[in-house]
Amino acid sequence: MNVSHDKDAALGAALDLFWQQGYASTSLKDLERATGMHPGSLYAAFGSKAKLYCLSLERYATRLQTLRAELLAKASSPLAGLAAFITEAHPLSNAEAPLPVCYLVKATLESSHGNQMIEEKIAELLTKNDAVFEDIFQQAIDAGELPANTAPHKRARQLSADLAGLCFYALRADDPAVIKEMVSDLAHRLHH
Repeated sequence: MNVSHDKDAALGAALDLFWQQGYASTSLKDLERATGMHPGSLYAAFGSKAKLYCLSLERYATRLQTLRAELLAKASSPLAGLAAFITEAHPLSNAEAPLPVCYLVKATLESSHGNQMIEEKIAELLTKNDAVFEDIFQQAIDAGELPANTAPHKRARQLSADLAGLCFYALRADDPAVIKEMVSDLAHRLHH
């Protein structure tokens, strides 16, 4: 196995671990066990726990954007693609996710650790996500799916807030069927 593959696999393992446990609750020993790397190797590969965390957030955001783009490309319309993303690929709906919660939302809820680099990375990725949603809503307006007087930036912010609220609710919910129904309702409301 080559070094870049080891680093890539370690980043994937760290992402899953941070997503499940959070930044503050993940110890260096936890990272060693999950990645199979010793402390010196972890620091040589990633620089610091905070940098590794930021890289895991970037990987998550990139993965989600790729899934969203694939679903949009296959969909009959922008809103159909966005609905498919919400009901099929978003962690709220994806059984393969380490938790049924958006990693960025969870990171935001846990971001009281005061690390400026992490705070800035979370803000950057959330802003990019809102911009993607805004672009999709603009495409829906241009395609006639939404009225011309729709404010795409407001719709994007509202969708982000709705998804974050569902993620918060999912953290405490004990019935996945309830979350699935709420996600389906949200996807349906995209057209209104």
